[in-house]
Amino acid sequence: MKRNTRQLCLMILVFGIIAVAYACRFLAMYDIGGSNPSYVRAALYLLLFVLWGYSLDQRIIQKPVLHCLRLMATLILIWMILRTFKYEIVTDLTVARYLWYLYYLPMLFIPLLGVYVAMYMGKPESYRLPAKSRILAVIPTLLFLAVITNDLHQRVFVFKSGIPGVPDNKVYSHRLLYFACLGWMVVCMLFTIIHLLRQSRIPAIGRRRMMPFILGCVMLLYGLLYLVDFPKVRFMFGDMNVMFCLLYAAIYESCIHCRMIQSNTGYVGLFEATTLVACIVDRNGHVLLRSKAAGEDMVCPQEGQTMISPDGMRISSAPIKVGYTVWGDNVRQLMELRTKLNENKVKMETNKKKLQNAYLVQKELYELAEKNRIYDELEAKHGKQTDRICELLELCKGAASDEIHTYMKEIMLIGTYIKRSANLYFLGQEYEFLPQQEIRLTFDEAVRALNACGMECGVAYQMTRPMRTSEVTRLLELLKIVVRMTRGGLYSLFLSLADSEMNLSVECVADLSEVASSNVTVCMEEGLWLIRTQITGGGEDA
Repeated sequence: MKRNTRQLCLMILVFGIIAVAYACRFLAMYDIGGSNPSYVRAALYLLLFVLWGYSLDQRIIQKPVLHCLRLMATLILIWMILRTFKYEIVTDLTVARYLWYLYYLPMLFIPLLGVYVAMYMGKPESYRLPAKSRILAVIPTLLFLAVITNDLHQRVFVFKSGIPGVPDNKVYSHRLLYFACLGWMVVCMLFTIIHLLRQSRIPAIGRRRMMPFILGCVMLLYGLLYLVDFPKVRFMFGDMNVMFCLLYAAIYESCIHCRMIQSNTGYVGLFEATTLVACIVDRNGHVLLRSKAAGEDMVCPQEGQTMISPDGMRISSAPIKVGYTVWGDNVRQLMELRTKLNENKVKMETNKKKLQNAYLVQKELYELAEKNRIYDELEAKHGKQTDRICELLELCKGAASDEIHTYMKEIMLIGTYIKRSANLYFLGQEYEFLPQQEIRLTFDEAVRALNACGMECGVAYQMTRPMRTSEVTRLLELLKIVVRMTRGGLYSLFLSLADSEMNLSVECVADLSEVASSNVTVCMEEGLWLIRTQITGGGEDA
């Protein structure tokens, strides 16, 4: 109802301006009020077309169509300004004649802009006219050049005296190029109206579809009657410039009214009828427009902020040209879902902590099991040595000092072997090859232990690369066997370690021939036992 009332007020305003201007025309015709009615009339028409151009800028949605209609409104204003100068200000005949010629600038280009408007209909905003359509601008350009240079050739208008302006500009006849201009305007108008009717996407709008066509026919009929100098038409609607401008504006306004040209007319009603919870407020927070779904208590939050009511309605806002647009979203389900997610998060954290504690317990169990496995494996490997140490410690109880000294030497040798053998075991779990430094530490400690027990012992290294851990363990076992077999009768021992073999030179009273095996050779030379074993699987060069 508000929209219909506003449209009715606008129509009354437009027809009121036209009626007052029309009355001023008759006042000027009968010389009532001097030249003032003519000035008022010109001012009213200029105001009317300025307001129409401004309304186009506010209503038309499609940018290319808006540009064409803007230019059309500008040409109409230029036409009215030229007409005002010609009849109300200029007195020189030559200037008046060229102002008359300049009428054809809007008269020829307004129909072309109408063609472009029709061709843009039904196309997306990114659409651009093809090059062939743009070439159409050449035709009105050439025709306008012919009109503006008519004084040189008189192919558009020919004056009775044969010379333009002598004695005046009023007595003339039309030539071929004038009818070419007239034909161009008629063809463009017919094409525009027919094309708009064909491209209209709005079905079933009834007789309103014929309104632009009827107005176009009225324009053609008026132009024909004016051209043949029909008396009553000249008397009632004699100002051809004003009539054409009004009819052009009426044709395209009717196209907008019939929804052939898309506009934002009716958006207020659509906004009010929408099911969205929304409203539009001014800069001070006063509601300008409210949808039916929006409550009376809906307020505009501060810019950039969001309000959430207890019933789960989220109120948001965004700045627009006149103020702010405010809308509401029902986020109750999202809030309930978020609550459930938070509860699940707490449960997951609790379960995570329980799982972490269970993992730590399981880890401790695995570590304990691994320690027990290693202990059992080392116990099985060195069980006899540990038993021997316990036996020697029992013998030390109540024994003489010399005997205790002997027992402690043996305990030191056994302990050194267990230490280095266990160390090689752990290194073998991680490394396949041992560097030279680790090999030297193993055998140097064994040699120091033998020297500490009063045995002359030495070692020489000729290694240049790493050695397999299993081979180092085998060599230590061989040294242990030799020392165990010569216990109590070992005088000296010299060890030579190279990349491919290990040599032992042993001076003792025991028989070491039993040490010989498939990979160990034993021989006696000059009272020394020479023991040799090959080393396989060495690493890369150091």
